[in-house]
Amino acid sequence: MKTPMLLCTLCYLAMGLQTVRAEAPPPPKIMLPSIFSENMVLQRDVPIPVWGWGPEGEEIFVLLGAETRKTVVKDGRWQVTLPPMKAGGPYTLLIMNKDPKDHVNTDMGDTVMFTQVLVGEVWLVCGQSNMLMPVSDAAEWEQAVAECKNYPNIRVAMGGHRINHNLMGEKRKFLPMGYWGPIKWENTTYTVPRTRTETPGCSSALSYYFARELSRYLHGAVPIGMVEVGAILSVESWVDEETLGAVPELAYLKGKGYPHASSACYNANIAPLLPFPVRGFIYYQGEMNGGRGLEYRASLPALIRSWRKAWGDATLPFLIVQLPGFVTHEQKAATQWDMDKAILDQYKQANVEHGFCGVREAQFLTWRTVPKTGLAVTLDLGEPFDIHPKRKREVAERVFLQARQVAYGEANLVASGPVFEGCRFNGAEAILTFSSVGAGLVAQGGALKGFELSADGKTFVPATATIADATVVVRSTAVPTPTAVRYAWAGFPEATLFNKDGLPASPFRFPVPEK
Repeated sequence: MKTPMLLCTLCYLAMGLQTVRAEAPPPPKIMLPSIFSENMVLQRDVPIPVWGWGPEGEEIFVLLGAETRKTVVKDGRWQVTLPPMKAGGPYTLLIMNKDPKDHVNTDMGDTVMFTQVLVGEVWLVCGQSNMLMPVSDAAEWEQAVAECKNYPNIRVAMGGHRINHNLMGEKRKFLPMGYWGPIKWENTTYTVPRTRTETPGCSSALSYYFARELSRYLHGAVPIGMVEVGAILSVESWVDEETLGAVPELAYLKGKGYPHASSACYNANIAPLLPFPVRGFIYYQGEMNGGRGLEYRASLPALIRSWRKAWGDATLPFLIVQLPGFVTHEQKAATQWDMDKAILDQYKQANVEHGFCGVREAQFLTWRTVPKTGLAVTLDLGEPFDIHPKRKREVAERVFLQARQVAYGEANLVASGPVFEGCRFNGAEAILTFSSVGAGLVAQGGALKGFELSADGKTFVPATATIADATVVVRSTAVPTPTAVRYAWAGFPEATLFNKDGLPASPFRFPVPEK
């Protein structure tokens, strides 16, 4: 009779032990935002803030290299600022709640340690699906796989809330980070379709190719860190509420839900990064704002002000990728050869006054009016029936040319194609002037196309155009007294005006309508 009772007692004790073992361990006393990690890169030559959360009144010690700083948790948060450091590493970052100089006390208390920390150049890359396109989906991915071993000091942080329903809410403390580590591919033998998980260390092709160019530029001597955040949402989602509400044209967007999700990306993906120092920003977005070009003239500068205010630096470089040539996304047919005449006629009409035209114009005007910005024109790198063109290496190379000029001080570099500066009407002619002509203007493909004239600023007709030194002269017998001119004003236009340095001109129109 005793055996069943004994068994019951032992079972009860075992259940109790299992219950104890299943309990979650207590949370650490010291917490840091997830941007701090193994393999991270810190921005060189600027003060380095390190921050986090802990018990009220707790002393916190932060050690990096030869530097140690002490602070106290106040209102649940702590922060120290380490002095600027030169490029180098690897270092170990230690955060403790015991004085590391106290050799008598062997109890080191709560300790957080990150190893393989580098100091170099850090860029924040943001945008929609074209920014998020992984190397494995881009053109020339085989070359990227073969050469990645040549860039051991490139580190990438893939993070952020990218699913729309995860974005809503107030400002967040933590940013999900999928990976903070070196560029590498575990397996160089791919099967189709390739997936994002096959390229750990680099989700964004734009990010990788930009980092590669920067590493080459700095002779491989400076570590490169790329922080990637993105979501398929409009520009207003990335602007903080205060900035958004202060712009008359945008005030109506404050508090708007999907598809605007106003300030949601800022709260979920930008606020948790602050004040992690960066060299600058790369912004590759605009597709979801198609058809709202006039509003984009206000929202893109608002975004730039928002981020510069958040980082406390009105001079942080902001590099913009202009929308490429595009008509409509055709899932079943990627080329015009797969479509019948009725569909092609339909798309030909859709190509006129396309929703991307006004957004491209807004991106161009922002570049020309907001200091310390750069514009990478990608008009010729698009696909008419694919919203995700594959040639991301060339996009990144053009962005990097802008970085060399805006962020790294090469004032005399030819960093862009011909830049429209003005127009003078002389009888039947429109005489257009350009800067950034480099070695000279050239017609890609042999003849200039894509220019149009108008007598009333509303109805435009195709015109002939010829190069005369650093000017382009535009004429049309159908418009004997033109008052307006435009170039490449279509979804997928004929982009023919380049400089001899191989860079295309941005679309433009003159005069620019206010509405």
